[in-house]
Amino acid sequence: MAAAPRWPRTREAVVTVLGEVRRPFLFLAGFALLLVVLVEVGAGPSLGGGAAGPIGDAAAGVPGLEPEMLEDVSTEVPRGNGIPYLVLVDGFLLFSVVMLTVSVLVSQRAYGRVQGVITLVFSFLWLLMTLVMALVAFVLLMVMVGLFLAPPFGTIAYLAIWGYFPRGDSAVVLGLLLFLKLVFLGCLVLAQQRFLRVVPLMAHVAVSFLLQVLLGLVHGFLPSVVVSIGDQLWALVIAIVAAVGSIITLVASLPAVVNAARVSASRRQ
Repeated sequence: MAAAPRWPRTREAVVTVLGEVRRPFLFLAGFALLLVVLVEVGAGPSLGGGAAGPIGDAAAGVPGLEPEMLEDVSTEVPRGNGIPYLVLVDGFLLFSVVMLTVSVLVSQRAYGRVQGVITLVFSFLWLLMTLVMALVAFVLLMVMVGLFLAPPFGTIAYLAIWGYFPRGDSAVVLGLLLFLKLVFLGCLVLAQQRFLRVVPLMAHVAVSFLLQVLLGLVHGFLPSVVVSIGDQLWALVIAIVAAVGSIITLVASLPAVVNAARVSASRRQ
C-alpha cells in the first residue's frame, strides 16, 4: 500500500511545491481586498439619505394612483442594502486571503495545527451572522412588496419611503469596487500565478465578481420605481449565497480539525 501523502513541514518545502511567492504583491492584494470590504461597510451610511422631493414623477404609471393623491407627498433617497450585503461574500474572501498569507509566512506544522480550528470557528460565526442578515433582508423585502401591491395608501407609503433610489451614487461605488477587485486579482496573480489553480479561492473570487455585476444590472435596468425592491431582493440572494459558502467551508474544515486532534492525542500518548 502506498504511503499517505504528507504536507511539507517547512516554508522552504512549501516554496519548492508552490513556487516562490512574491510577498509584496500578496500584501498589496490583501490590502486592496481590505479596501473593498471597508467601502462596502461604509456604503450603507453614505448612500442615500437627504430629501428627494415630491413623488409624483416616481409614481407615474403606477396602477391605482391618481395625481391628486400624491400632492404634498415627498420622499427621501433610501439607503440600499445591496452593496453593504456584498461584504458577506467579500469579507469571507478577505479571511481566506489572510489565511493564505499566514500559510506563506509560517511553517506548515504550526499552520496545520490552528488552520482547521480557526476556519471552523470563523465559518460558524459568519454563518450565524449571515442567517440573521438574510432574515432581516427577507422581512424587509416582504414589507416593501406588500406595501407596493396595496394601492392606494400602501403604494403611497412605499413610494414615500423607497420611491427613489440613488442610482448614480451606487454606480460610482460599484465602479470603485470593481476597480479594487481587479487590482486584488492582478496582485494575487503577480504574487504567484499558481494561485489561479486554487479552485476554491478562484471560485470565491468569481462569485464575488458575478454578484456585483448582477447587482449593477439590477440598479441600471429595472424601472426606477421598483429599483429598491430589486436591490433588496438581490441583498437576500447575496446573503443566501454567503450562507451556502459558509456551510461548505464549515463542513470542509471538519477533517482538518479531526486530524489535528488525532495528532495532538497521539503526541500526548
